[in-house]
Amino acid sequence: MIASPIPPELFMPLAGVMVAQNKLNFVYVIVAGVLGFLLSIMPWYLAGKYLGQDGLYQYFTKKRKWIKFPIRKIEKVNGWFKQYGKQTLLLSILIPGTRNLISIPAGISGMPLSLFLTYSSLAATLWLTSLTYAGYVLQDRFYLIEKYFSSISNLAIAILAMTAIGWLIKRYWKFRAKV
Repeated sequence: MIASPIPPELFMPLAGVMVAQNKLNFVYVIVAGVLGFLLSIMPWYLAGKYLGQDGLYQYFTKKRKWIKFPIRKIEKVNGWFKQYGKQTLLLSILIPGTRNLISIPAGISGMPLSLFLTYSSLAATLWLTSLTYAGYVLQDRFYLIEKYFSSISNLAIAILAMTAIGWLIKRYWKFRAKV
């Protein structure tokens, strides 16, 4: 799956709590969040722009066993982009799993970089501001979030570790079968 390493839903509310505690500045948090978001989507826009749809499919088809690229999802998002264009770019920021993917059809379609950055910045600013504000408002109850988050994060780490171990065992047995 193509995504930012850490989704903003995890760290922007925490930044909002820190704003409420006067440890961070609200405007700086939003600016940093938007800049980080733009940095995370630019490679996908540029890949779409310079490789095009055929080039991307060709590249990831060759690398399929090492890189899991959601080709069907790209086709679906590309269809949305062709039909709705800029509105898709604005709305996709709110949908987990499509934030980065929408950048590829934007690049493929030839959307000018300035327009892409403008719409992406606008959508990211609205989304990240709402996440940060939620943390700001909920700061007194953040201990509840922290309590449940630690349990969920431990579960996520355990699942990731089991998946990695399973993948390594599978690769080992494939390798042994070839030898």
